[in-house]
Amino acid sequence: MKRIKFISLAALLPALAGGAAHAQDLSGGVELATDESRRGLSWSEGRVAASADALVALGALEASARIVSTRDSARHAGADAVADLELGAATDAGPFRLRGHVTAHVFTGARERMDYVELGGRASYTLGPLQLGAGAVYAPDQRAIGGDSLYVFASANAGVPRTPLSASASVGRSTGSTDDPLRSARLRPLGTYTDWRLGLEFNKFPFTLGVDYVGTNIDRGATSSPFADLGNSGDRVMGRVRLSF
Repeated sequence: MKRIKFISLAALLPALAGGAAHAQDLSGGVELATDESRRGLSWSEGRVAASADALVALGALEASARIVSTRDSARHAGADAVADLELGAATDAGPFRLRGHVTAHVFTGARERMDYVELGGRASYTLGPLQLGAGAVYAPDQRAIGGDSLYVFASANAGVPRTPLSASASVGRSTGSTDDPLRSARLRPLGTYTDWRLGLEFNKFPFTLGVDYVGTNIDRGATSSPFADLGNSGDRVMGRVRLSF
């Protein structure tokens, strides 16, 4: 039986917080979800995924780590887990909140090297209980993803007045160039596609309960890629529960 390797959150915290005594904010939590879905694609074989995360903010700068089980995902060459390690910075520009980040996705237990890096930016605007956002995430040409990848998205989130409920919606488009068709199917199973998400969340600190409907316009066509995982790229409803600290 393959030995499962997990990255210790405690081991990551010193790197994130080096100077935590001066940090303005330290937050995090643990979560259990019926699926780990990103851009409409399952990262956990359509199965239950557990995660833990921590974020340290120092002024406009942020450092975060999130570790999630990927359940021997075919999309990630049988990886057991992934650590998303991110450095970001945010600032206000008039009524807009701007944020940029660089994220490294580091996989453990995969049959081969599957790590890759992305760069992203987002602008958001808040009006009362409504927050609107738009942005892009770009992964430069890397062997692990068979080319480069660009994801553009728009989102909306609104709290329901006098309740702990909020509703959200987002839509995104994934495009990119292809060097290796087998590996590019990892993030774009059959090429360019659109994904969407509708969500409802109940938040009463420290607990959060959420339900999401996610979908894509990916056809169930044929592919020879072992990374495409087409069976876990369609419409589905997911649930999640989170404990924050």
